[in-house]
Amino acid sequence: CEDNNIVFEYMKIENYTNNKFTEGEARNKRYVFFDEVMKKYDAKYLFTAHHGDDLVETVLMRLVRGSTMSGYAGIPLISERSNYKLIRPFLYVTKNDILYYCELNNIKYAVDNSNFNDDYTRNRYRKYILPQLKKENKNVHKKFLKFSTVLLEYENYIKRIVDNEYSNVIIENSIDCKKIMT
Repeated sequence: CEDNNIVFEYMKIENYTNNKFTEGEARNKRYVFFDEVMKKYDAKYLFTAHHGDDLVETVLMRLVRGSTMSGYAGIPLISERSNYKLIRPFLYVTKNDILYYCELNNIKYAVDNSNFNDDYTRNRYRKYILPQLKKENKNVHKKFLKFSTVLLEYENYIKRIVDNEYSNVIIENSIDCKKIMT
Protein backbone atom coordinates (compact mmCIF):
# COMPACT_ATOMS: atom_id res chain seq x y z
CA CYS A 1 0.00 0.00 0.00
CA GLU A 2 2.81 2.38 0.88
CA ASP A 3 4.58 1.72 -2.43
CA ASN A 4 1.36 2.43 -4.33
CA ASN A 5 0.08 5.35 -2.23
CA ILE A 6 -2.96 3.40 -1.03
CA VAL A 7 -4.60 4.15 2.30
CA PHE A 8 -4.07 1.27 4.73
CA GLU A 9 -6.16 0.75 7.86
CA TYR A 10 -5.19 -1.89 10.40
CA MET A 11 -6.71 -3.51 13.44
CA LYS A 12 -5.43 -6.15 15.80
CA ILE A 13 -7.81 -7.98 18.09
CA GLU A 14 -6.10 -8.49 21.40
CA ASN A 15 -8.98 -9.08 23.80
CA TYR A 16 -11.74 -11.67 23.66
CA THR A 17 -14.54 -12.39 26.08
CA ASN A 18 -13.21 -14.68 28.83
CA ASN A 19 -9.82 -14.52 27.04
CA LYS A 20 -11.05 -17.19 24.62
CA PHE A 21 -10.90 -16.75 20.84
CA THR A 22 -14.08 -17.50 18.93
CA GLU A 23 -14.62 -17.07 15.21
CA GLY A 24 -17.94 -15.36 15.84
CA GLU A 25 -16.53 -12.71 18.14
CA ALA A 26 -13.57 -12.08 15.82
CA ARG A 27 -15.96 -11.69 12.86
CA ASN A 28 -18.17 -9.27 14.82
CA LYS A 29 -15.16 -7.15 15.81
CA ARG A 30 -13.91 -7.10 12.20
CA TYR A 31 -17.28 -5.88 10.94
CA VAL A 32 -17.44 -3.15 13.59
CA PHE A 33 -13.98 -2.07 12.37
CA PHE A 34 -15.11 -2.20 8.72
CA ASP A 35 -18.19 -0.12 9.55
CA GLU A 36 -16.03 2.52 11.26
CA VAL A 37 -13.51 2.70 8.39
CA MET A 38 -16.26 2.92 5.77
CA LYS A 39 -17.89 5.74 7.69
CA LYS A 40 -14.54 7.52 8.18
CA TYR A 41 -13.93 7.66 4.42
CA ASP A 42 -17.60 7.89 3.43
CA ALA A 43 -16.93 4.86 1.22
CA LYS A 44 -19.71 3.00 -0.56
CA TYR A 45 -18.01 -0.34 -1.36
CA LEU A 46 -15.80 -2.69 0.63
CA PHE A 47 -14.09 -5.60 -1.11
CA THR A 48 -12.95 -8.58 0.95
CA ALA A 49 -10.72 -11.51 0.08
CA HIS A 50 -13.21 -14.28 0.93
CA HIS A 51 -12.62 -17.04 -1.61
CA GLY A 52 -14.43 -20.12 -2.87
CA ASP A 53 -12.94 -22.39 -0.22
CA ASP A 54 -14.29 -20.07 2.51
CA LEU A 55 -17.75 -20.43 0.96
CA VAL A 56 -17.59 -24.24 0.88
CA GLU A 57 -16.41 -24.39 4.50
CA THR A 58 -19.14 -22.01 5.65
CA VAL A 59 -21.94 -23.85 3.86
CA LEU A 60 -20.78 -27.23 5.20
CA MET A 61 -20.51 -25.97 8.78
CA ARG A 62 -23.98 -24.47 8.64
CA LEU A 63 -25.47 -27.63 7.13
CA VAL A 64 -24.02 -29.66 10.00
CA ARG A 65 -24.97 -27.33 12.85
CA GLY A 66 -28.25 -26.06 11.33
CA SER A 67 -29.22 -22.65 10.04
CA THR A 68 -31.80 -20.74 8.03
CA MET A 69 -32.17 -20.74 4.25
CA SER A 70 -29.95 -17.66 3.90
CA GLY A 71 -27.54 -19.18 6.42
CA TYR A 72 -27.26 -22.36 4.37
CA ALA A 73 -26.38 -20.15 1.39
CA GLY A 74 -23.14 -19.25 3.16
CA ILE A 75 -21.30 -16.13 2.08
CA PRO A 76 -23.14 -13.96 -0.45
CA LEU A 77 -21.27 -12.27 -3.30
CA ILE A 78 -22.72 -8.93 -2.25
CA SER A 79 -24.04 -7.92 1.16
CA GLU A 80 -25.85 -4.73 2.02
CA ARG A 81 -24.50 -3.11 5.17
CA SER A 82 -26.05 -0.04 6.80
CA ASN A 83 -24.27 2.49 4.59
CA TYR A 84 -22.21 0.48 2.10
CA LYS A 85 -22.01 -2.69 0.03
CA LEU A 86 -19.63 -5.49 0.90
CA ILE A 87 -18.41 -7.30 -2.21
CA ARG A 88 -16.56 -10.63 -2.33
CA PRO A 89 -15.16 -11.00 -5.86
CA PHE A 90 -12.86 -13.94 -5.03
CA LEU A 91 -15.71 -16.39 -4.32
CA TYR A 92 -15.15 -17.57 -7.91
CA VAL A 93 -11.61 -18.79 -7.14
CA THR A 94 -9.92 -21.04 -4.61
CA LYS A 95 -7.29 -20.18 -2.04
CA ASN A 96 -4.75 -22.11 -4.13
CA ASP A 97 -5.65 -19.97 -7.16
CA ILE A 98 -4.90 -16.84 -5.13
CA LEU A 99 -1.65 -18.24 -3.69
CA TYR A 100 -0.52 -19.30 -7.16
CA TYR A 101 -1.18 -15.79 -8.49
CA CYS A 102 0.76 -14.26 -5.58
CA GLU A 103 3.73 -16.55 -6.13
CA LEU A 104 3.68 -16.00 -9.89
CA ASN A 105 3.70 -12.23 -9.39
CA ASN A 106 6.03 -12.11 -6.35
CA ILE A 107 3.31 -10.70 -4.12
CA LYS A 108 3.98 -11.07 -0.41
CA TYR A 109 1.19 -12.39 1.78
CA ALA A 110 0.71 -13.31 5.42
CA VAL A 111 -0.25 -16.70 6.82
CA ASP A 112 -2.37 -16.94 9.96
CA ASN A 113 -0.81 -19.76 11.99
CA SER A 114 -4.11 -20.41 13.78
CA ASN A 115 -5.34 -21.87 10.46
CA PHE A 116 -3.35 -25.01 11.23
CA ASN A 117 -4.94 -25.61 14.64
CA ASP A 118 -7.50 -28.44 14.69
CA ASP A 119 -9.21 -26.90 17.73
CA TYR A 120 -11.23 -24.72 15.35
CA THR A 121 -14.13 -26.25 13.44
CA ARG A 122 -13.41 -24.38 10.22
CA ASN A 123 -9.85 -25.66 10.16
CA ARG A 124 -11.00 -29.28 10.38
CA TYR A 125 -13.33 -28.73 7.42
CA ARG A 126 -10.49 -26.97 5.58
CA LYS A 127 -7.91 -29.69 6.25
CA TYR A 128 -9.93 -32.89 6.05
CA ILE A 129 -13.26 -32.46 4.27
CA LEU A 130 -12.58 -29.85 1.58
CA PRO A 131 -9.64 -31.81 0.07
CA GLN A 132 -11.91 -34.86 -0.30
CA LEU A 133 -14.56 -32.80 -2.07
CA LYS A 134 -11.91 -31.37 -4.39
CA LYS A 135 -10.82 -34.91 -5.27
CA GLU A 136 -14.38 -35.50 -6.51
CA ASN A 137 -14.55 -32.17 -8.37
CA LYS A 138 -11.68 -29.67 -8.44
CA ASN A 139 -14.24 -26.92 -9.12
CA VAL A 140 -16.54 -27.86 -6.25
CA HIS A 141 -16.40 -24.25 -5.04
CA LYS A 142 -18.27 -23.20 -8.20
CA LYS A 143 -21.02 -25.74 -7.43
CA PHE A 144 -21.32 -24.31 -3.91
CA LEU A 145 -21.44 -20.78 -5.32
CA LYS A 146 -24.33 -21.81 -7.59
CA PHE A 147 -26.05 -23.48 -4.61
CA SER A 148 -25.57 -20.31 -2.57
CA THR A 149 -26.89 -18.06 -5.34
CA VAL A 150 -30.00 -20.19 -5.90
CA LEU A 151 -30.80 -20.35 -2.17
CA LEU A 152 -30.51 -16.59 -1.86
CA GLU A 153 -32.75 -16.11 -4.90
CA TYR A 154 -35.37 -18.38 -3.31
CA GLU A 155 -35.06 -16.56 0.01
CA ASN A 156 -35.50 -13.17 -1.67
CA TYR A 157 -38.52 -14.42 -3.62
CA ILE A 158 -40.20 -15.78 -0.49
CA LYS A 159 -39.44 -12.58 1.41
CA ARG A 160 -41.03 -10.46 -1.34
CA ILE A 161 -44.18 -12.62 -1.30
CA VAL A 162 -44.42 -12.49 2.50
CA ASP A 163 -43.82 -8.73 2.58
CA ASN A 164 -46.53 -8.20 -0.04
CA GLU A 165 -49.09 -10.36 1.76
CA TYR A 166 -48.29 -9.41 5.35
CA SER A 167 -50.59 -6.39 5.54
CA ASN A 168 -53.44 -8.46 4.03
CA VAL A 169 -53.38 -11.18 6.67
CA ILE A 170 -52.44 -9.26 9.84
CA ILE A 171 -55.42 -7.42 11.27
CA GLU A 172 -55.07 -5.63 14.64
CA ASN A 173 -51.94 -7.66 15.52
CA SER A 174 -53.70 -10.95 14.77
CA ILE A 175 -53.45 -13.33 11.87
CA ASP A 176 -56.63 -13.57 9.80
CA CYS A 177 -56.54 -17.31 9.07
CA LYS A 178 -59.38 -17.07 6.57
CA LYS A 179 -57.26 -14.82 4.34
CA ILE A 180 -54.30 -17.22 4.53
CA MET A 181 -56.45 -20.17 3.51
CA THR A 182 -57.81 -18.49 0.38
